[in-house]
Amino acid sequence: MVIVGLLALTMLVGGLLGRPDPAPVLRLVWALSPASNTVTVRVTRAAGPSGQQVLAQSRLAVSAVGDEQPERSSAADAVVRMPVPPGRRTSLLIQLTGPQPLTRTVTVVVPPPLRLVASRGASGRWLLDMSSPLRSPPARVLCGTDQVSLVAASQVALSYGGTACQARLQLTAQDGEQAFVPVAIPALPQASRAAVDQLYCFASPAGAAVYITIDDGWTPSAQVLSIMRRTHVPVTAFLIQRAAQENLGYWRAFAAAGGLIADHTVSHPNLTKLSLRRATAQWAKDRAALGRWFGQTPDLGRPPYGAFNRKVEVAGARGKLLALAGWSATMSGDTVRTWDGKPLRAGEIVILHWVPGLGGQFAALLAQISALHLHPAPLTLASFTGIAPQQGSLGGD
Repeated sequence: MVIVGLLALTMLVGGLLGRPDPAPVLRLVWALSPASNTVTVRVTRAAGPSGQQVLAQSRLAVSAVGDEQPERSSAADAVVRMPVPPGRRTSLLIQLTGPQPLTRTVTVVVPPPLRLVASRGASGRWLLDMSSPLRSPPARVLCGTDQVSLVAASQVALSYGGTACQARLQLTAQDGEQAFVPVAIPALPQASRAAVDQLYCFASPAGAAVYITIDDGWTPSAQVLSIMRRTHVPVTAFLIQRAAQENLGYWRAFAAAGGLIADHTVSHPNLTKLSLRRATAQWAKDRAALGRWFGQTPDLGRPPYGAFNRKVEVAGARGKLLALAGWSATMSGDTVRTWDGKPLRAGEIVILHWVPGLGGQFAALLAQISALHLHPAPLTLASFTGIAPQQGSLGGD
């Protein structure tokens, strides 16, 4: 009996000694948030009362290796949030003490901080140059009217509301870094701010400038785009929304080649025959769509057929346009025809249309401009500085 009892005890002890350690019930996980420059360390547990009991008796501590920053710890929820400096490599010592001790060292590399490099006004917009490529900001306005858009990898544009504005703009870099950028937009100087009060059929003659504009957009021209890419000649396209939508790839290439895009309404109606509400919608919806597609919301509009009256003016202002542009010269075949029958002069605005055969007309126009020693210039708000507006269009089209 004694021998049997000793054998049983030996077997019991041997069984206890040979039994494997219990499976771990706790696990360490961590994640870096570039937006807040924070590493979150968390302890997860297995389901059941054993995991809950072990977790309750544990303590989590996180410290930066070689840094004087104080240790951060947690007992109850076993979650620690540790700030880490941007633009640096940081090693963190993670220690879990208690029934199931764990130690781990992790190294995190935080992207450099997102910061404002420069800001300036240009062509009726306020531009912000940032230090890193950005994600597209969500559609929003600043100071009530200034629309925010991404116009280059590291550049954001705010359309001028015409008044001084101070605000904070939240931006996110492609790498996740975030910044709240203080924006101080000055009032656009009155001398360079056009008003929707009449129609501008002429622009500044400074530098022997003439202005090439092409309307509608139903038939894009590969020849025009090729010439623009080769010569960098500036062209303004007054686009109908419905026409532009059919060839977005072409118009993006046009803008990339230096082309300017302006508002020519949604569907090209005679605005003088619409109600004020519908005329406003024609301007505003086209302007918004063009801004959404091409990253720059137009400030200039051209009324279809040159049809203009006080209602068209008010509708343009309510649609957030800053100037309405007419024209003083057209193309008849390969010949320029001006409003007064005289040779083309500095300050004139020439109108063409996106129709078959445009490429030949465009080339002929450039040759005549060169022969007259004139120079094509981009049509912007600044082009109307010091220019008297017209009471109406010089001709319908």
